[in-house]
Amino acid sequence: MTTREVPTVCRMCHGGCGALVTVDGDRAVAVSGHPGNPNNAGFLCAKGRASVEYTYHPDRLRQPLRRTGPRGSGRYRPIGWDGALTEVADRIAAARDRDGPRSVVLAQGTDRNYQEWLFRFANALGTPNVLGPAHVCFYPRVMAGILTLGGFTFCDYEHDPEVVLLWGSNKAATHGDGVIGTRLLSAVSRGTRLIVVDPHRTSLAARAELWLPLRPGTDAALGLGLLHVVLGEGLVDREFIEGHTTGYEQLAEHVRAWDPRRVAGITGVDAELIVRAARRYATAAPAAIELGTGTAQHSNSFDTARSAVLLSAVCGNLDRPGGDVLWDPQAIIGRRSMPMSEALPPESAAQRLGGDRHRVLSMSGWAHPSAVWRAVLEHDPYPVRTMAVLGSNLLVAYPDSERVHRALSALDFLCVADLFLTPTAAMADIVLPVGGWLERDQIVEHANYVAARRAVTSVGESRSDEEILNDLAGRLGLPGFWESARAALDARLAPAGTTWRELADGYYRPTELRHFTYRERGFATPSGRVALYHEGLRRMGHDPMPVHRPPARATRAGEYLLTSRHSTFYFNSEFRNVPSLRAREPDPRVEMHPGTAAAEGIADGDWTLLEAHGSQALFRARVTDAVLPGVLCAGASWWYPELPPDRSWRVSNVNRLLRDGDENPAMGSSNQRGVPCSVRPAPDEVVAACLRGDLAEWAGELR
Repeated sequence: MTTREVPTVCRMCHGGCGALVTVDGDRAVAVSGHPGNPNNAGFLCAKGRASVEYTYHPDRLRQPLRRTGPRGSGRYRPIGWDGALTEVADRIAAARDRDGPRSVVLAQGTDRNYQEWLFRFANALGTPNVLGPAHVCFYPRVMAGILTLGGFTFCDYEHDPEVVLLWGSNKAATHGDGVIGTRLLSAVSRGTRLIVVDPHRTSLAARAELWLPLRPGTDAALGLGLLHVVLGEGLVDREFIEGHTTGYEQLAEHVRAWDPRRVAGITGVDAELIVRAARRYATAAPAAIELGTGTAQHSNSFDTARSAVLLSAVCGNLDRPGGDVLWDPQAIIGRRSMPMSEALPPESAAQRLGGDRHRVLSMSGWAHPSAVWRAVLEHDPYPVRTMAVLGSNLLVAYPDSERVHRALSALDFLCVADLFLTPTAAMADIVLPVGGWLERDQIVEHANYVAARRAVTSVGESRSDEEILNDLAGRLGLPGFWESARAALDARLAPAGTTWRELADGYYRPTELRHFTYRERGFATPSGRVALYHEGLRRMGHDPMPVHRPPARATRAGEYLLTSRHSTFYFNSEFRNVPSLRAREPDPRVEMHPGTAAAEGIADGDWTLLEAHGSQALFRARVTDAVLPGVLCAGASWWYPELPPDRSWRVSNVNRLLRDGDENPAMGSSNQRGVPCSVRPAPDEVVAACLRGDLAEWAGELR
């Protein structure tokens, strides 16, 4: 057989690193970083290097399955693709005809470049209800940018910011949307300085010029404090403000009350440190702001994102070299046009679950999860009985996991498409096997290029999510789809005057980065200016300027503030079944300060029980002064693939300790940071029983 090297784009996480896949015949044998890709210049993380191991994992789903046992039991029998897709299409059609298209919910996890396909399918079907983690992930930032200045910004590392304000993001370890962490690190190596806002002393915080260790969930107060200093001391770009913004005087009056001493009392960050950080950011020429999901997972999510956008604006860092830039997408049928939003009638969009309360989230096209579970369990405001899930392990991805389980159990029909029989897939009536990133041809839209992800292998009868959606659309007679998913590749690239073969042969097409575009065309807002005060938000019933909402209650004696963070070796709930990655972090960890550990009689490496909202979860302690006193930092999205599926998600799932509230009015973000929580040593017999999966035996302990 002939060995060849195929250039492609990794998708083991959101990063989108360039990769070189060594292929022997029809089998991938190795994956390395692509030195010619501008994103990562040859770097590839542990997850990317495990791609081959993941692709050929012995537990991969290899054929469609129909459930034969109770939901959650994992008992199935194989069926063919034709029978499986016919049944899924028939059940969706029956639900549409009985209760209307809105009764069908489509769900996805983190985007694997098929998100726009799912929205296209939903809009063509006529359902406004697409469920995803948008409200606690990327979309508070997206919508803050769109509403404030008409677009979403990225840090311009190509032109070396003098300062980067890295806020709630451990980008070097977990990468993220848009521009990955290696670009940040390259800029730092060339002299860019860091201001890091994080309750955890990450590796980047250790390298920062200034580290602001704030209490989890108090980000919006910090944002208001930074604005107070910048505006109060006149450290602003007067020319930009006068020529390109509205509402400056209202903003100045609004932040006047947020002096550093008051903000210090809320955030725990020293007042002088707040002043130094504000001055350092405002006097840098230029500076950029990198927001992470740490800022999105609490009741002040949208307000934090808005304050960051306003800070960038008043300091003149929007759309300038080395600042926060707007990338114009290439002329393909892509993220903006592929969803076919115009196909959904306005009266249907108005029925989106949660849209009556969370107008900004609804504007972005997403349903609110708490409203979805309520519609399933209580048929309020209308019944939802059918759900199709693509690439999401709902039982560990959403707060109040037990409520999610009750909702999935109550559905008339559930279809799940995934690579493995996750706890969520084990609840499904029909399970469809999908391929990983090495098994699919995809158009990759990145901030600074459009690239080809190329299929180099296949496992069993797996199909891509795009193929599944295109086939279902055909069976349902939905408009706007293609003869095949492969045919869609050329159709989508045609407006840019290219073909799939040309893109694949050329690897990627760079997107031109232009600066100061607002000087020619203004900002894409009704006024053509940046809205520091947002009248539209006020009319929707939301705050026109950022606010800070205090927590529902303070910690009591014996309680700490619970937060969480993602591992370098996992991506959300994925890869805990990959031996090389599991060996790097075999157990779920909760990090705590030595003072916390001593107060609770916990030693490094001990198993502990965390308790909040009457539920418990098992974590192994890591005692470190990298965490603030009074803070517990737990590993996110943990489950045990080695346990039976109906038990695997209950043992160490931090989301069992959280509730799916909708505390942020605009986005509906739930409080997942700064949650009052207790911790104590776990009895040895409880640990042994839980790790065997004998949960019923210790129901009194692991509630």
